[in-house]
This record gives sequence, structure tokens and C-alpha cells, in this order.
Amino acid sequence: MRTNPRQHILDTWRAFARSTFSSGEWAWGGRYASNSISDAEQILVLLYPATEVPGFRLDRPDAIEDDMLAVLRPMGSGLDIPMRMLEALETYVARYTDEDGPTFSGGSYLLTEEPGAEVKPEQLDFDVTESYSISVTLCLSAKGFLREFQRTVERRDLQSRIDTAILAMDTRLTAAMVGLLRSFVVNVLDPDSVAEAVLLRTVSQGRVVGRTLTQDLRDQLQPVRDKLPELTFGLPAENERMLRDYPERFFECGWAWGVAQDATDIDLPSAEGVNQPHGVAESRPVLHFTVNALDGLSDLFSVRTTRQGLLTSEQQSLREALSLRWGLALQYWATIATFGAGPRWPIEDVPWQSTDGQSSPYFTELVLSIVALSQQGGGNTGTIGKSVAVLEELGQRGLVSRRAAEDDRGVLLHEPGVLMPLKGSEKEGPALAWSYNGFAATLGKTALRVARVSTSRRNRARLIEITDAVVEHLLARRHQQPDGLWDHPANLYPGVATAPATPAWDMTERAIEVFVAAATLISAPPLADQGQVDEATAKIAEARHILDQERLTTPTAGGSQEQKLLREAEQSLNRAERLIAERPATAAALADKVLRDLDQLAFARQAASRSA
Repeated sequence: MRTNPRQHILDTWRAFARSTFSSGEWAWGGRYASNSISDAEQILVLLYPATEVPGFRLDRPDAIEDDMLAVLRPMGSGLDIPMRMLEALETYVARYTDEDGPTFSGGSYLLTEEPGAEVKPEQLDFDVTESYSISVTLCLSAKGFLREFQRTVERRDLQSRIDTAILAMDTRLTAAMVGLLRSFVVNVLDPDSVAEAVLLRTVSQGRVVGRTLTQDLRDQLQPVRDKLPELTFGLPAENERMLRDYPERFFECGWAWGVAQDATDIDLPSAEGVNQPHGVAESRPVLHFTVNALDGLSDLFSVRTTRQGLLTSEQQSLREALSLRWGLALQYWATIATFGAGPRWPIEDVPWQSTDGQSSPYFTELVLSIVALSQQGGGNTGTIGKSVAVLEELGQRGLVSRRAAEDDRGVLLHEPGVLMPLKGSEKEGPALAWSYNGFAATLGKTALRVARVSTSRRNRARLIEITDAVVEHLLARRHQQPDGLWDHPANLYPGVATAPATPAWDMTERAIEVFVAAATLISAPPLADQGQVDEATAKIAEARHILDQERLTTPTAGGSQEQKLLREAEQSLNRAERLIAERPATAAALADKVLRDLDQLAFARQAASRSA
């Protein structure tokens, strides 16, 4: 991998510290006015690598690396840095908590579908699924950070202050989990509707849409349908009745853009006291928010969360309910994406079209991301070869791995981005929309996600090449002055208007996620194939046999040079055996050295015998 994630993270942190602490105090906001999502993104630019990447920890003041202290100098000394983080987390919680509890509004990220229209004040307060999702990530990262920092603190007043902050994070995390439960939807499609026609056209891929195809699709979706009755809360009873009484109807499941219009309250003891406002969003899954929710839940279900015990006993029941929805969403979309026995799967038909009729290469990225997540859970990895080819095509279509031609529509994926209507919002004012311009970052994260489950050296090499192209693209989009942060697409696309110099925290945080994902892949054991393992095993076996022969003939005097060489050979072979499963090439290299050393010993003995 040409990408050097450590250097990229350090460079981003340097620019972050200069921008956020230009006046000596934490400066909130940037290109967009502060909201519950952008402020969380700003914090996570620093906190996410600090809790996810080895060597970037900031929770122990005396253990912060010198290069990190250098780039974060505007924040102060090693002791000042965790205190600054504590202050930022306290401010964030206070900003987004009112008399009813935590708030999750979209604020300045909400747009109107009609240019020139104005978002009404009450619409700015709409809860958005993306805020729930990023709050899960923020709260879990913050809890882990604060607990470790607290272990280094001796002052009782500061320990009490950290306890209060952790409690506030727990309150917000619980509310975010409840929000994710209430924004999960199952949309039953009407027969002969446009939505059903789009679904069947997507999965057909040249097959005749008739009784055989529709029955095949029902059969493959049956495992998902069978589990839907287990969703005992959050969904209206009408959904359950329709699924039970009309087994021939197709459906889709995932997350709406906010709490669904017909969502019911979560009646669990763990949700007691959590504000559960009436929903506004149309009860239809939106791919962007589905993947966004799945990303946040990945942190909820991570090994780190379990190992550090970051969830309270009350949150465990919410976790189990979200785990069921997580599994259903992964299984549903992976089934649709890979349906059919023909040579071409639906996911290969770029661009993907959603059931509301909207299509975009970005939606293909999103479906690929879901498929990759399902593979991380032990799902079918037979899609990897096809996924790699589609990702390469997306890199070209999205002008990440090739230059833009004049009037190339691929530029629109980056500026102004993909505009998605927020159905249901029009009941309270003008119809709202959500814009996403992180096509390149999503491409990189998805490629790295697929690379983590790939067992093919060739496929992994192609995926790393995609990632390297993404990183080059992202680095080229940074502002050169004054802060070096994102986003300035005019650097790559001359026809695009010059962006303001203030940082866009959404794009900056997406770039950090790519760097963190790259660091995670690099931290994992190198890819090994069975041929390498067999070769290393054979070399170790031969070396052990020759070592045993030498022991039979070498004098046992403990201090002799020969005995020292034999002991070192034994240690090297023991290490080679420990490494053989994860690093067979290294194991083989150790065995090679032992074989050479033993051969030199035998040769020296033979030469001495002849001279005698």
C-alpha cells in the first residue's frame, strides 16, 4: 500500500489543531453552522483515530508520542490535550440536550429540494438517523477515552467531573439506540406498483419477470420474512398483518432518514425516560441512511466495545434488538444484490436504482458496502471478485481513478453531490433533501472493507490500488491555505466553483475514516495462502530433522560454539512454528536461515575431518 495512514492522520491533526484552536479556545462550526452531526464529526476527527488506531492514543498524558504532541501543539501540552477533549465533550452534550433530553437534529445540513426555498425553524429540529448513528460512534469512543483518562487522574474533583461526562454519554447513547430502533422500517410493496416493478427489474438481469423468477425471489427472501415477526416493537401492527396475510407481497427493510411516521414507542425498561417524539419520515428505507446506521452499529457490535464493557446492563437489551435489525438489513440487501444464478448479478448493473426511482453510482457503492459487511460476519465471500470489478468501474465513473472529461457528469457526484429527498418532511414546510458528496471516501472505505475479507492476493492487490487512488484523490481536495483541511473539489475539477476556506467537517471526518480503515488493514496479519503455509511447513520439518541429527553428533558441552548455534536454531524454529499460520513467508525465511546455519556447521565439520 502506497498510502501512509499514520502520516496522513498526523497531517490532518496538525491542520485540525491550527483551525480549531486558532484563538486558543475550541472553535465550533466551519463551512456549515454547528449542528449535532457536524460538531460530532469535528470531535471525531481527533477522537476516532485516538481510540481506533494503535499508537494514536491521547488518553494517557505521559504516553502521547512526540510526533503527536508536535502536531497538536496549539492544544497545549500532553496534559492539556485530554483536558481539551473532556471540555469539548462536555460542551457537545450541553449543546444538544434540552429539557426533554438529548436532541439529534440535522440543522444546517438540511436543504430544500426547491432552490431558493427556506427551511422552516421547526424543520431544522427534525431528528435525523445520521445523528443517531454518529452519536453511537461518538459516545462509545468518548466512554473508552474518558475511562482511560480517569485512571491517570488523582484529583477527586476531576474524577467526579469525568464520571458526570461518562453518565451524560450513556444517556445520549441510550437515546441514540432508541432512535435507531424507531427509524428502522419494513416497507411492504403494493402489487404492480412502481416500487415493485423497479425491484423485479433490478433482480431479473435479463431473465423474464414471470412466476418462476418471482417465486425464486420469495424463496430467497423467506429467511428474512420468517424473522420479521421477532420485531416486536417500534413497527406498526399494520406491517405485521400485511406480511402475515399477504405472503406473496415483496418488501424492503432498512433505515428511514429519521423516526418513521408510523413508528411506535419502544416499550422496554431501558428506554424508560427517553424522549420518543412523533416521527416525520416516510416509512421507506433509504440506502444512504441504512448504510449510515449500519456503520454506527458496527462500532456498537465491535470487539472493542465488548472487551472494554462500554455498554451498561440496561443498554444490552437495546443492543440485542438492534442486532436483530442489523442482521435482517444485511441479509435482505445482500440477497437482492446477489440474486440469481446467471453470470450477471444485480450489483454489477451500475448504477443501482432504488425503489423510489432514483439511481446513482453512489447507491451501488452503498449496496456493495452492505454486501461487504455481511461478508465480515462470515457470509458468502464468493461475491468478492465481482465486487472488485464493480469498485474499479465506480472509480472510473466517479472520476477517482481517471481524469474528468469536459462536461463529465461524474463531477456531480463530488460537487454538489447526490441529492436525496427526505419524504415526509413536506408536511411541515417545503420538501427537504439531503446532499452527500463523499463518493470517493465511501469508495475507499468499501474497498478496504472488502479487502479485509478477501483471501485472494490478486483481489486484495486490486483493492489496495483502488484505495491508493482514493487517498490521492482526497489529498488533492484539501485546502492548501490556510488550514489544509477539506473540502476543495475545484483543485481537481476546474469547472467547479471555489469553495470557502473554512473546513467542511463532514468531508474531513470521512477522510479520517478512510485513513483509519487503511491503518486497520495494515495492522491485520498479512494475507497467506495454503501454498505458502505448505512450503514453510516443509522447510521447518526439514530443518528440525537436520537439527535432531546435529544434536546426535555434536558434543554436549554447554559453552561450545556448536551448542550455542543449535540453541539459536531451536529458538528460531519455535518462532517459525508460531508464525506459520499468519506469516508463512516470515516463517519460511527463519527456516531458511536455520538450514543455512546447519549446513555451514556440517560443512565445517567435514572440512575439519578431511584436514585431520
